[in-house]
Amino acid sequence: MPEKNNDSVDQIRDILFGEQTKNIEKKFTKLEADINNQFSGIKKQLDALTKQFSGSLKNMESQSSDQINELKADQTKHVQAVEASINNKLIETEASILSELQERSDDLDQRLLHRKELSGLLKKMADQISE
Repeated sequence: MPEKNNDSVDQIRDILFGEQTKNIEKKFTKLEADINNQFSGIKKQLDALTKQFSGSLKNMESQSSDQINELKADQTKHVQAVEASINNKLIETEASILSELQERSDDLDQRLLHRKELSGLLKKMADQISE
C-alpha cells in the first residue's frame, strides 16, 4: 500500500507541478541551446581572429624579410662604393708617388748629366793645361 501512496503522490505532484516542470524543462533546453549557439559563435570568432592574427604575422614576417633584404642590398652597395672610392684613392696616390719619383729621378739625371759635363770640361781644361 505504501507503493500506491507514492504513485498517488506522484500523480498529484504531476498534476499540480507538471506544467511548471514542463515550462522549466523548455526554458532549460532553450537556455542550453542558446549557450551552445553562443559558444559556437565565440569559437568561430576565435578561429577567425586566430586566422587573421596568423595572416598578419606572416605578412609582417614577409615585410620584415623584405626590409632586411633591402637593407642588406643597400649595405652591399654602400660597401662597394666605399671600396671603389678607396681603390681610386690608392690609384691616385700611387700615380702621385710615381710622378714624384719620376720628377726626382729626372732631376737626379739632370744633376748627373751636369756633373758629367762639368767633369768632361774639367778634364779638357786639365789636358789643355798639361799640354
